[in-house]
Amino acid sequence: MIELLELAVASNNIEVVEVYAGKNLLKEEIFKDSTVETLPPSTFSSSNTNIADQLERFPGLHKSGQGGLFQSYSIRGLGGWRIKTHVDGIPIITDRRAGNSASFLPPSLVSFYEVKKGAASMMHGSGAIGGVINLTTNKPEQSTLSLMQQIPNSASSFSIGSGGISNSLLVSYRQANNQESASGVPLNTGYKQLATSLYHQGSLPGGLDYNISWLPSLGKDIGKSSAKYPSSQIAIYSKDDHSLFQATLNSDRWLFRVFHHYQNWDSLVERIGERKNLTSYQSHTYGSNVYSSKHTQSASWRYGVDWLARDGIKISDRETSNDSTVQDQLLINGRTLNVAPFISTAFPLSDAKLNLGARYDYFEAKNDKKNRSDNYLSYQSSIEKKFQNHFLKAEYGTSFRFPAMTELYFNGVTPRGNTLGNQHLKPEESRTLELHYIYTHASFSGRFNVYQSTLNNFIERTKLENGDRTYNNLEQVNLTGYEFTLEFKPTPEQSVKWLVAKQQAKQSNGNHVQGIAPLKMSVIHRFNWHELELSSEISHHFNKHQVGSGEQVLPSSTMVNAYARWQITDNLRSTLRLENVFNTEYRTTADEDAPFVPQRQLSLQFDWHI
Repeated sequence: MIELLELAVASNNIEVVEVYAGKNLLKEEIFKDSTVETLPPSTFSSSNTNIADQLERFPGLHKSGQGGLFQSYSIRGLGGWRIKTHVDGIPIITDRRAGNSASFLPPSLVSFYEVKKGAASMMHGSGAIGGVINLTTNKPEQSTLSLMQQIPNSASSFSIGSGGISNSLLVSYRQANNQESASGVPLNTGYKQLATSLYHQGSLPGGLDYNISWLPSLGKDIGKSSAKYPSSQIAIYSKDDHSLFQATLNSDRWLFRVFHHYQNWDSLVERIGERKNLTSYQSHTYGSNVYSSKHTQSASWRYGVDWLARDGIKISDRETSNDSTVQDQLLINGRTLNVAPFISTAFPLSDAKLNLGARYDYFEAKNDKKNRSDNYLSYQSSIEKKFQNHFLKAEYGTSFRFPAMTELYFNGVTPRGNTLGNQHLKPEESRTLELHYIYTHASFSGRFNVYQSTLNNFIERTKLENGDRTYNNLEQVNLTGYEFTLEFKPTPEQSVKWLVAKQQAKQSNGNHVQGIAPLKMSVIHRFNWHELELSSEISHHFNKHQVGSGEQVLPSSTMVNAYARWQITDNLRSTLRLENVFNTEYRTTADEDAPFVPQRQLSLQFDWHI
């Protein structure tokens, strides 16, 4: 286990980090969620190309779907629209069929990943069935410069930043050419991306604090890697532009935040010898959080209202056939609205704590003349106890997900093929029971979670006889699994971490559900000697022979990553990373169109600060 305080002290840079995944917006100890897991990108052995690469370092988190920079991810087999992704608390909601992704954000702009696994709709609303992921951006308090070069795909990145206590600026640019698998199979993984992060914070009279941030990101020529590339299909995101803005005002008892996310992207899909489809997408996400807390002798309360609206959701398609015939079609022109009041309380009970909470969500979606509305009441309860080095928690909660605009109304072409929406989809519902055990000690620590979820009206993408895809509700899905983490520090200079995660999901008729990753086991070893840090990571994926719709059998595979970090001077550090050390060839996921992972990659990075 890596604790925030230990990391801050080790880096001599103590920083107050808002753990939004637990939605403790005023950072109050009574509402602290000890089950939220946090890791900094600096501890990862991968080349850190995309967000999914980094999130895989959490037990229970896996890649899903197809590959490339926009590789999607899942929590306990639940991915896409079933998990909530935030950037500094701003929800990332998109209409990509693969679900919401934050890959428009370069890893150099991320300082911490926060993960809350399991049902979280009570505090985060629709889409938090699998959990919540929050990316906290870097806010440098000094001048920084970072350079990275990777071979053999000629990937490179550059970031420069500066700041102080009140202001910060960070600019990042990165690019990469297409890669190959270990056996030389071409992969569509190239990209170009420029992003900037600006942040300002201050104080006002009356004990008020405020902060403002803006994060624009511009991407182009981003490959959608697939097993169909390049023989039968080439998919490229020719444009991927984003703008994230938020402003927060708070006292020690209340908080008010407003935010906006604009996204505009184009995807070009060429079916060799058939046709080309250019899909254009844009949308605005607006929202606000009103949050407050109150403390009495017997209990503490937090309550608020979340308001989330999406407007100008437009998806259009331009199809060009082999004979140069052009056909334009507007696929979606809609908006959504979600309003949700919530309340929760914490009752201290001697050396234990009881948590209760409820949330009411009203949701409506409109597309041209087609309208629908839904509402849902979710609740959560838990009891936890701390004694000496042990922590125990049992929690039970409900969660839900309203169907996405794409699932309801999209009828067009995607990199997967023709996809047809289903206006009659019911909202997904789940009931989850989870048990947590955490042990902490200076030289030995561990974490064990076991969970069971029952999901009703599970929305699954299915393939029709003619090859098209659509969405249907499955009556019931049962999801079970566990995660185990054990860290041992035999000496002050070294540590060994062992991680195991297993999950299983079946329909009530016994059929398996797509997206479930096979049993995975990882061992991470770190060794520090003077100014040198060495780390190796061995991950073994067991074979997957129980597959769902649209999946293929996966053989077992072992992946080895490593890095060597040298603190050259007080201000200069170098990192040498080696990914896929033994040049293993295996597919990223069990998806029927999943590509192979890239061949062995070597990167050298220099980080400088004053």
